[in-house]
Amino acid sequence: MNASPERQTAKILPFPMRGRASAAILSNKDKFAAELASLRTLDVAGETAWYHDAAIDEAAHDRRH
Repeated sequence: MNASPERQTAKILPFPMRGRASAAILSNKDKFAAELASLRTLDVAGETAWYHDAAIDEAAHDRRH
């Protein structure tokens, strides 16, 4: 390990302009289609939380009695 009085700083790397330019030329229809496609890939739990339902039922039962 070198013990030097100079500290290295972070190097800032620019984003590639190619990726930004391609998104800028998309039509609104294409942007909307891309957004819908990204939403379709979301993993959503299809089941409810049984413990949540049980707590709601218990609270409703307690209110009635």
